[in-house]
Amino acid sequence: MKGIPRSDRRVLLIVEEGAEDLAHEFRDSFKDRLNSLAFYNLNGRYGVFTENGELKEKPLGSHNSVEGIVTVIRETNSNEVFITAPLPYHTLVETMINFRRNGIKFMFSPKAYVRCTGRIGRSSGWITPAVDFSIGNISPFYRMAKRYIDIIVSTLALLAFLPLFIIIPILIKLTSRGPVFYRQLRCGHNGQPFKIYKFRSMVADAEKILQEIMDFDKLEEPVFKFHNDPRVTFIGDILRKTSIDELPQLFNVLKGDLSLVGPRPEEIALVKRYEPFFRERLKVKPGITGLQQITCRGSNSMKERMKYDLTYIKKQSLFLDIKILLKTIGVVALQKRAT
Repeated sequence: MKGIPRSDRRVLLIVEEGAEDLAHEFRDSFKDRLNSLAFYNLNGRYGVFTENGELKEKPLGSHNSVEGIVTVIRETNSNEVFITAPLPYHTLVETMINFRRNGIKFMFSPKAYVRCTGRIGRSSGWITPAVDFSIGNISPFYRMAKRYIDIIVSTLALLAFLPLFIIIPILIKLTSRGPVFYRQLRCGHNGQPFKIYKFRSMVADAEKILQEIMDFDKLEEPVFKFHNDPRVTFIGDILRKTSIDELPQLFNVLKGDLSLVGPRPEEIALVKRYEPFFRERLKVKPGITGLQQITCRGSNSMKERMKYDLTYIKKQSLFLDIKILLKTIGVVALQKRAT
């Protein structure tokens, strides 16, 4: 009678420094269900169990967390990763992207999941127990409730601001030539392009002028706006300081292109220059306002702004959305310049 073949699970454990004993415990518990087992700690050490059960340490060139993890996965041909260490969130996101790209399954211990993401996850029951992780993974109830809130609030807001939709177009037409509304392609949910609406706050040929005053290829990082923009009109400057230029985006919310709260939609040309883990912000529907807008309003650092976007993605909830909306009202009332 043929024996049961060994599982094709080739597992890599990511542990904290000094926690290598976990690798021995893991192997003792699951040695009949694993094809191979290796460990990597955040100090750059890694080891592989031999056929006779001995743990053999191997040299590792890179001590960078992301590069080290990727190197060990490649050298051990691992197809599953079990995380018990609290990886920094940016490291976590970049590592998850690599896992997805290469079809690698990844799981967390409950303690590591909470420390990495700030959330309590559902158990998969595989080990003591483990937790599956997906960035931006939200419940159907939250998704449905958020959509209803978007529709109701945006409809009421359009009715409340109806006088402005009469006055602002007149002021724009009287002070500068060109259309009342500005339409531009932006990256939406999962990178899908859509046209965003705004009251025009710049001169009619603003994009042509931008190509003359800024070389995007020479920028150190992607930018969305910059201060003292010579293309902004007098009325446009007032609209921007009060965020009134954003009001037409309520129609985008009704269409479903935007939510009231979420990462701001970027221009397609700038998204193409994103660092790999920045693309995680595309996994949720963009919004008119967000955590970034109320926290670092006016900041021109992409990495600083992205930090708040990724924080929102991992902590999003109805309570947080309502909190951001209320704080946005306060920020706009103080007339701080929009980012």
